[in-house]
Amino acid sequence: MSVWGRFLFRVTQRIRRSRTLDILQAVRSEPYQSREEILERQFLLLSRLLTMAEAHVPYYREMFRSLGIHSYDIRNLGDFSSLPVLTKDIIRDRLDDLVREDVPKSELTARYSGGSTGVPLKFYRSRVDLDACEAGTSRNCLQSGWEPGDMVAYFWGFDDQLYAMSSWEFELRQRLRRMYQFDPFHSGAEQMDRWLVKWKQIQPRIAVGYASTVARFADYIETTGRQVSPLLGVFTTAEKLYPVQRETIARVFGCRVYDMYGSSEVNNIACTCSHGNMHVNVDHVVLEVDDADLLPGQPASLIVTPLSSEVMPFIRYRNEDCGELLQGSCDCENQFPLMKLNISRVSDNFTLPSGEVIHGEFFTHLMYGSKGIAMFQFHQIALDSITLWIVPKPGHTAAREEAMRLVVERVEKLDTTRTLRIQVQETDAIPLSRTGKHRFTISDVRAASASRSSSDLESELA
Repeated sequence: MSVWGRFLFRVTQRIRRSRTLDILQAVRSEPYQSREEILERQFLLLSRLLTMAEAHVPYYREMFRSLGIHSYDIRNLGDFSSLPVLTKDIIRDRLDDLVREDVPKSELTARYSGGSTGVPLKFYRSRVDLDACEAGTSRNCLQSGWEPGDMVAYFWGFDDQLYAMSSWEFELRQRLRRMYQFDPFHSGAEQMDRWLVKWKQIQPRIAVGYASTVARFADYIETTGRQVSPLLGVFTTAEKLYPVQRETIARVFGCRVYDMYGSSEVNNIACTCSHGNMHVNVDHVVLEVDDADLLPGQPASLIVTPLSSEVMPFIRYRNEDCGELLQGSCDCENQFPLMKLNISRVSDNFTLPSGEVIHGEFFTHLMYGSKGIAMFQFHQIALDSITLWIVPKPGHTAAREEAMRLVVERVEKLDTTRTLRIQVQETDAIPLSRTGKHRFTISDVRAASASRSSSDLESELA
C-alpha cells in the first residue's frame, strides 16, 4: 500500500500544482551539510529577503531609510541583530505596509494567530509560503522513516470548508492527500471510538497534531484496553507537550515522540531529533534571543525571522515565546544548531455536559476577525458554565456586540443537552498565568477519562 500511496500522493500534488515535493527534494539534505555550509546558506537566504523587503515592502523601505542604511549594509548576523524588532502591535497597526506592494492581495491567503497577548493577529501568506512550510514539516517527519505518500493521522481543527463537505467528498480528499484529519474540536469518547474504527481502516504510519489531543487519544486507547499497530513516529506541535503525555503517547503507539516547534505566523522553527534534542531549522528561519532579556541560565524572549515568507516578511519578529540557544552539537547526523524551548502555548480542553470534549483552539478560532476587542479569554468555571472575558477597545460597539452574540450562539449549540450557558463579561485587564503567558482558554473541569488538563500540568512544572 505504501508504494501505491506514494504514487497517489505525487499525482495529487501535481494536480494541486503544489511545489511541496520539489522544495522538499531541494532541502532534504540540508541538515546534514557542514555547519559552515549551513550558516553560509542561511545568510544568503537572509540577504535575499532583506533586499526584497527594502525594494517592495513599504514598512521595511521606511525602516532602512530611517536608519540611514540599505539592506546590502547588513553583512553578517551581528549587523542584522541591530535592526529593530517587529512586534504584534506593529503588525496590527501597519498591516498593509508590511505586505509586498507588487503582489495583489487577491493572490494571498489571510491567516490569523492567537499569540500570547490575547488579541488575534492577522497576516498574509502566499501559496509558495505554504508549500515551503509543508516541505519543512515533511522533512521533520522523514527522520522517523516516513516517506511522502505514507498515510498520516492528522489531529487538527476542522475549518468551515471541511464541515461543509459530504462524507464521500471528505473521505476522497483525505485519501488523495494521504493525510486523514481527526477533529480535536469534537473529541469526546464517542468521537474517539469512531477514530479507532477509522484508524484500522487507514493504517497510518505516523501521527501529527495538537499535543494535548494526541495525548488524550493515547490515554483513551490505553484506558479502554484497545490496541493499535505501532507507528513510525508521533510529531506533536501547536502547544506544550508535558513529560507524562510523552510517556503515554510513546507507550501506546510504540514509537518515539518528536516535538515540532512553530506558530501560525512562523512555521517549522525547530524539531527534536531521534536523540531528543531540538534543532533549529536554520535554512527556514533565523532564530535569536532578545539581548535585553538575557540573564545567565534564564530563558529569554525569542526573535524569529522566517526566510521563505516573502509576501509579508516577519523580520526580527518577537513571537512572545521564550527559550535558549544552545552551544555545541548533537550526536545525531543533523548539524543544525540546538535550542531549548522553555515556554510556549498552553490550551485547555473543555468538557461539556453531554460529555463531549472540545479543544481550546475551537474557542480561539471563534474570535478571529472580531472587531472592538483588545483581549479575550474563555474560562469554563463549571460543567455547564463558561465565561468569556473581553477587554473592549473604544468604538466598534455594534460590531463587537454582534460578534459576541454569534459566539454565544455557536458555543451553546455545541452541547446537545442544551444546558450549557456562556456569559460575556467586560473587564479592564486579564491577568497572565504564573509563567507570564496569556491563556486563551482555561477550564476548571476535567473529563473523567481524559489526561490531566494543561492547567494541572503547568502547575506541577511551575
